[in-house]
Parts: sequence; structure tokens; C-alpha cells
Amino acid sequence: MKAVVFTVLLSLTHSAFAAKVAVVKLVRGEAFVQDVGKTTPLKVDDWVEDGAMVKTHEKSFVKLVFIDKSQMNVGPNSEMKIESFSGKDSGVIDLVKGKIRSQVSKDYLQINKDKSKLFIKTKNAVMGVRGTDFMISTNGLNTSTVLFEGEVVFNKLDSNRQMSPAALENIVNSGVRMFPGEFSVMEANRTMPTVPSLLNVQQREKLENNAEFAADRTPSSANAEPAKSVVPEGLNGQLVSNNSEVLKNEVAQVASTNAPAPAPSSGNPDGFVKGDMVKPANGSFVHIESGVIIPPGPGSVLDSNTNTYIPGQDSGKVAGDGSYIPPKNVEITNDGKILVKTQDASGKPVIVEAKPRSPVVEAKQPLAAPGGGTAPIGLPDVSLPGTNTVDTRFTPNGGFTGASDPARVISTTSDVTIRVRRGQ
Repeated sequence: MKAVVFTVLLSLTHSAFAAKVAVVKLVRGEAFVQDVGKTTPLKVDDWVEDGAMVKTHEKSFVKLVFIDKSQMNVGPNSEMKIESFSGKDSGVIDLVKGKIRSQVSKDYLQINKDKSKLFIKTKNAVMGVRGTDFMISTNGLNTSTVLFEGEVVFNKLDSNRQMSPAALENIVNSGVRMFPGEFSVMEANRTMPTVPSLLNVQQREKLENNAEFAADRTPSSANAEPAKSVVPEGLNGQLVSNNSEVLKNEVAQVASTNAPAPAPSSGNPDGFVKGDMVKPANGSFVHIESGVIIPPGPGSVLDSNTNTYIPGQDSGKVAGDGSYIPPKNVEITNDGKILVKTQDASGKPVIVEAKPRSPVVEAKQPLAAPGGGTAPIGLPDVSLPGTNTVDTRFTPNGGFTGASDPARVISTTSDVTIRVRRGQ
């Protein structure tokens, strides 16, 4: 009885003193707020209080407008806790899982341009927001972020315990600073986030235009056409069929007469690895849900005007919602596994897990897989007991020599469907 009375008093006390910090402006699918152990469905015009947890289900989304006019869109399968948000001091958001897209009020930013106006924490990373438009995603292990406008600072977080804004500011100040068009990933097994690099242009544009997480993923299909290279305006199919050296010259010629607005250089376009410091190649893709970085693949060409690689045919492509779609016979799960469809010595289709190569483009790094052909997304050898090179080697279109073509294979250890494509 005393426990019941205490719980009721605690709830009343919380309701009396908890501040209303955000109002629901849009709900798609199923979204809930959890506060003092009580879970309630969210609907438009509901207020969310300081300390509450916002949760969304699959294919769901909720738009919140905070008291400082900042907007925050909580994506599908996400959990986000509002640790503190007064509108007078820096707010603190804890992203437990999933993704959010936020546009921070410019007026709020003018309070102090050198101070983070909002902190977003995950299990292993923290972002200090000094810019206005960004996306951050975590699967509970890795954290990836993309900046569309403004500026953010990003660093590893060793403890997800509740901290003061001042303590969080000290952490992000020793991290990496990002500028528009760049991405960074904090992997669970590293001591620092990747050095900011320019994201693949097509992926950045599609993500930027998908603030409300509309699902528009191109389905796998046996009749789908092979992926095409992203070709700058002014190049035709005949030029694209030329070798890399010729194409580089043509790109430079087109760029000189049809130059887009200058983009930040983000340093060495090939990237580098120095100890635990990793800078991915400019133009890399990111599997947003897992944080897996996919470097420009074989056939990619560096556009010197933007200092960014234009992806080759076998690098994969981008869906309408900005999600990365791997080449044929490859799938990336939300927990970061790279699954490849091949066959064993008897010809039976099997799914094997591979690890990505370094996200850096190096002249000495071989781009072809053993046995000839082209390795999609820089995957290493796939070794299977009892198989020979012919059974597992990559072919130029991203498939496998001799592999059969079932419609699809379902992985029982993941909610991801491993789709086997005849080109994409």
C-alpha cells in the first residue's frame, strides 16, 4: 500500500514540476511517450515534458517543435529521451536507438555562437550542435552523423550517464568539427570518430530532402538494371565507356565550363589511416543505420572541382529515401554485418559474413578480388571450406561466377531480407 501511495505521489510531483518542452506537430504511424513508467500514444498537439522518452514503431515518425522553435523529427524504430531542455541553457537529448533529424532554431543559436546549443548523446558518442540542420543515427553500437547546414562538433562518449552541459561541452570541444556536406562515424571499437569527409553527393541530397523519413527504398528485382555510375552533367555514354584516364580529363573539361558551387575540400580526397585516426575517402557512402562506411569502388573517378569521388558502377547506389543499396548479392544489416550470397563446393547457395576493407582509397590497395573481376564495395576474400576460386570470385557486375539465382534468401538471425539481385 505504501509503495502504491509513493508511486502516486511521485507521479503527481513530477506532473506538477516537469516543464512542457515540446509539442507534437505531426505523427505518422505509431508513436508513444513514456513518462514516470506510463506509456501513452502521441497525437498532434500533445505536449512532451522534460525527462520523457519518445518512442516510435516501424514505419513511424513524429515531429516535435521545442519551446525555442527548434524542430526534431524522430525516425522509425527510435527511442529518444529528453534529459533536459529549458530553452535557457543547452538542451540534452539521449538517442537510445534509431535516428533523428533536427533543425535547431537560428535565434537560439545567436545566444552564444561559440557554445553548443544542444547536445545529442548516444551510447558511444556525443554531438554538440552549433549549426542548424543535421541527422544522427545509432544502432546502440556505432553512431553516424551527417551535417546539411551549419556546424557541429562530434566526439566519443565513454559514459552515457547524465552529465551537465558544461561537461559535455568539454568532451565535444576535443572532438572533430564538421561542416556542411560532411559525415562522421563513431565506431564502438575505436577511440575517436572518423575524420569528417564529404558524403556521396547523391546520398547527401536525398537524405537532406527526406527530413520526415519517408520510406522510398528501391526494391530488389530480378529484372532490375545494373547500377549506373553517377555521371556529371555534360558527359555522355560514349565518354563514360572510356578508360579512367580519359574520363578524368573529360570530367575536368566539363567542370571548367559547368562548375558547380565550390564544396569544402575536406582534406585528402583519398583519405588516410594513422593509428586510430581514420579519414574515409571523399564521396563514400554510409549505411546510416549501422555506420558501415562504403568507399568509392572500382571505376570511381575523382572530380577535382569538388574534391569528391564519383562512384563507379559496382559501388552500389542510393534509394529515394537516401538509404544505401549495396551491389548485387550483398546486404548490410542494421547491426553492421555485411552478408554476401555465394555458393559452396556443391553449388548450394550460402550466405557468408564479410568484413569491409579500409574506407580509404590507396594506389597500392588492390581493387580486384582474387580470381579476377571487380569486388563490390571493397569486400575482402570470401573463403569457404571446400570451395574453389571460381565458385566465389566476383564478376564485373557485382555477382558471383556460377552462383544460382533464387529469388531471395531469408536470414533467420536478422530482420533484414537478403535479396539476391540479377543486377541493380
